[in-house]
Amino acid sequence: MKTRKLTALLLCLLLIASCLLVACDQGGDDTSSGSTGTTSSTDSGNNSGIDAKYLDANGRYWPSYSDSMSESLIGDRTEIRVLVTSNEVETTYYSEEIEPDMYPTTDATLNEAVRERNNLVSEKLGIEIKAVPVANVQETFRQEALAPTGMFDIAMPTFASCAVLAQEGMFYDLRDFEDKGIIDLSAPWYDQNANESLSIQNRIYFTVSDMSIMHKINCFAMTYNPDLLSTKYPDLDLLQLVVDGEWTLDKLYEIGRSFSGDADGDGQQNHTDNWGLVSGYNDVIHFYMASGERLCTKDENDNPILAIGSDSSITVSQKILSMLEENNWVSFAQDLSNEGVTDIWNTSLAIFGEERAPFRVSVFSAIKKLRAYELDYGVIPMPKASADQDQYYTHASGGYGVVVPTHLNESDANFAAYMIDVLSAGGKQYIATAYYDQILKNKDALSDTSKEVDILDLIFENIVYDVGYIYDMGGLRTLHADLIADKSTDIVSALEAIRGQVTEKINQIVETYSK
Repeated sequence: MKTRKLTALLLCLLLIASCLLVACDQGGDDTSSGSTGTTSSTDSGNNSGIDAKYLDANGRYWPSYSDSMSESLIGDRTEIRVLVTSNEVETTYYSEEIEPDMYPTTDATLNEAVRERNNLVSEKLGIEIKAVPVANVQETFRQEALAPTGMFDIAMPTFASCAVLAQEGMFYDLRDFEDKGIIDLSAPWYDQNANESLSIQNRIYFTVSDMSIMHKINCFAMTYNPDLLSTKYPDLDLLQLVVDGEWTLDKLYEIGRSFSGDADGDGQQNHTDNWGLVSGYNDVIHFYMASGERLCTKDENDNPILAIGSDSSITVSQKILSMLEENNWVSFAQDLSNEGVTDIWNTSLAIFGEERAPFRVSVFSAIKKLRAYELDYGVIPMPKASADQDQYYTHASGGYGVVVPTHLNESDANFAAYMIDVLSAGGKQYIATAYYDQILKNKDALSDTSKEVDILDLIFENIVYDVGYIYDMGGLRTLHADLIADKSTDIVSALEAIRGQVTEKINQIVETYSK
């Protein structure tokens, strides 16, 4: 049996033993209101140090600061309906965190956490939480805006759809509800990096909260194979290298290229051979974001400005592109089409899963897919551009924004905003914790407590969002991917070719939001 399966089994046994000890110590009573048995590191009594206004009387995450308003905000309503993406078309990035037991493939732990959150809301407020799953949230939203039917109260479009719909005036500014005391965007269940990056002119039409876990599922990191690495680097402690801040592009290149080669001796290197890194064209931007550079930042008026083009951003981009293109050590999924491969993504995954590459750029949604392989693997952050970089950065390429539709009247909009706050607080209490602590750390055994810093904590503590990427300012989103596809490092010329489009798009957004 592989090491990670043993590790996962031991973690599960320890978790069970810990639960039994706690139950014995407390006489078997569960003092948490509405608990159905899910163990959470943030369950009641363990949120010490959190401002009391963000907790209920039992110490669970809750917007207590708006409790005095809840009755008037709810009125005679008995349910909240959330428009979400179904699995009809989208087979990977669909919503599982609003209503439990919607899909047989959902982890039981996640279903239980959703149920606990929903039970808590029902008991406290008398509100039932209903998912409204559709194949295309963006189009459904537009149709509802044209002829409102009361189909939903809240929506969770993808980041890309949020950027489109926000420019069409489809969302309330969440700051308006904050001014009324209905929500608090500085609460711990909102991602402060998202608030800062996604605001324009100090207006936040959509942001990221623990109402969803999709931004974490869409985070990019790197999976590695410790057994394979040990065959050439028996003394390498990769996790310690990360903790010491020395996990860099140069180190990835040095280690990775030593594994690449023509395994079957037929004189050509293809998907049946050995590689140093498994990746895709679209991953290049994640290396760039991991360097601490950005496509766009904001000026003193909180308007987007072009950031790429500075000396440091050009140097980093050229280094990434040239390193990934040199010495034929990286297997790009898109290149497999030239070999006659039709299912390029599963074939690409198999290179890593069959232990023919020590590293793979992986979004966390791919972790589930790796369970099908009998291999020991771990996860580390994307590498720094150099050891001098202050910290690791993790790019969230996608996710769901939380929004209040402008086709709602004021009373309904206030209720929707309040329920976003409530669902997000409950999501942090149960759902985010279940995904992070119980699924990633325990079920997938991606935690390593032998180090002074847990690797998963290191990955998720600094999720970054880029307004230029999310709004795809003039084609910035695919700038690096297009270059790697062309096997080019000429970032200067490529940027100059689209600079006019980028400037025009930025000006258009600023003008739209100024109205």
